[in-house]
Amino acid sequence: MDSIVLAGGFAKRMWPLTKDTPKQLLDVAGKPMLTHVLKSLEKINPERVIISVNSFFESHFEDFLKSYDGPLNLELFVELSNNEEEKLGALGALNLLFSEFSIKGPVFIAGGDNLSNFNLNEMVQKYQKTKKDIIGLYDVEDIELAKLYGIAETHNGSIIDFDEKPSKPKSTLAATAYWLLSEIGITNFFDYISSGGDRDALGNFLNWNIKKADVKSVSFQGVWYDIGDLESYKIAQKWLSN
Repeated sequence: MDSIVLAGGFAKRMWPLTKDTPKQLLDVAGKPMLTHVLKSLEKINPERVIISVNSFFESHFEDFLKSYDGPLNLELFVELSNNEEEKLGALGALNLLFSEFSIKGPVFIAGGDNLSNFNLNEMVQKYQKTKKDIIGLYDVEDIELAKLYGIAETHNGSIIDFDEKPSKPKSTLAATAYWLLSEIGITNFFDYISSGGDRDALGNFLNWNIKKADVKSVSFQGVWYDIGDLESYKIAQKWLSN
């Protein structure tokens, strides 16, 4: 199984830190953020890890690959965008990546700015039992906090509803950026793109896909940070430094 790390954004909400350095290479407890992400992927033992980046920061990631001394087989996919206006969106970049690398599924997708202590192999194990798409969920345990995330409603382990930043959340289960797409999931993804689906956030495809397929979930407990601003970055720094 291949894995993909999404690291193609420009993180303007974290300027000036990310003006000349990609968010995923910012220091977190003495190591680049991406190093922590890759460490969590070691548990699933992927055949290769494809890091999806933009052309503006391409050289930074090339330097990272040269210095990486971990056990994973790393490759780069470069989206030809030099600023926010040129970006294809996360789904647009995945569309090109799937085609260029002949990704048929299953494939494990991780956000390059998601840090956690989850055992991601639980998602692989559930896929092996069900052969379905698997989405990692995390209970934020607060209705007000849930309004800030993409929120899933589940029944018997399947996602039956999904709403991005709802004003009235039906649950407190936030969708993380840990996804496992099956072969059928990849086929559905291409159908979604062909039908003119929005190519920005992952949640747009999830909302479409749960109407077409039985999408399973794994609800994680522990610690999870989706680093999208300076405050969450500082909190994650503190957690990993302890």
